[in-house]
Amino acid sequence: MAETYTPLATSENVVAALGRALTASEQQGVDAKLAKASELFRDAARRTFTPGRRTMRLKIHGDEVRLPEIPVVTVHTVTDDAGAAVGYSLFENVLTVAHCSQAFVRVDYSFGSVTVPELAKTTVAEMVARTYDVDKRARAGMTQFQQTAGPFQEGGTFAAWAVGGQVLLSPADAAAAQSFRPPRLPSTVVLRGR
Repeated sequence: MAETYTPLATSENVVAALGRALTASEQQGVDAKLAKASELFRDAARRTFTPGRRTMRLKIHGDEVRLPEIPVVTVHTVTDDAGAAVGYSLFENVLTVAHCSQAFVRVDYSFGSVTVPELAKTTVAEMVARTYDVDKRARAGMTQFQQTAGPFQEGGTFAAWAVGGQVLLSPADAAAAQSFRPPRLPSTVVLRGR
């Protein structure tokens, strides 16, 4: 995302997810990891979760324009491509416009809440906590291991998201983020008479 937003979780959330206090070296890098984890989560969710302002060019579908960010705080302007004001009414994140259904409008609006959803906050904190709690062998880049001592053997494979100890979305994290995506709506077909 081009804009800069505050992280979705804090170092205190990471401590709670980790179940122990952060070491001095972990404390130094936690803010950068929180920023990266937050951006990865936002990209997967296609939402920012925090207050912001955006101007977007959106297509009208059946007299409606759906704004991707919720909650919508204020719609500042709605104009057509020529810059003329377009009348509208707002319900939640849907603008109803009195304009051609095949046209585009430019919408300048403010959105977001100061309260981050608990699922987003805990998922981002757990993404960062995992980087501190991952096996040393996986952190070093090992993908699998095999040990033998007499008649005993131990072996294993590390998850792809754990290798290297970097901040990544696990499949469960991606599913949590995708649960926040705006719903996909069917397309509206507009037939014009001659």
